[in-house]
Amino acid sequence: MTTVNISISQDQASLIDRLVSVHGFTNRSEFIRSLLRLIKTKPDILEEASVYPFVSPKEKSVKKVVSSFAETKKYSKDFLKDLTEGLSKSDYFKS
Repeated sequence: MTTVNISISQDQASLIDRLVSVHGFTNRSEFIRSLLRLIKTKPDILEEASVYPFVSPKEKSVKKVVSSFAETKKYSKDFLKDLTEGLSKSDYFKS
């Protein structure tokens, strides 16, 4: 087997240790290997993990997004213009 070193926070290490204990894994390595096996069989679960904690907006209309910003009256016309331009260049949003 190959050894891979990763850096995680103390909170993350504590979480892994709790999950190892609660779910009866032999050790941290077996826990991580189990997660990798799961990902290999269900790669779609990575989609959410790859963007977490950021969630793609459901609204894809540039006009509606900019309109919702404008309605707050918190943003300048220049900001709204730049926002419109930026969103229009995105592959995610549609005009």
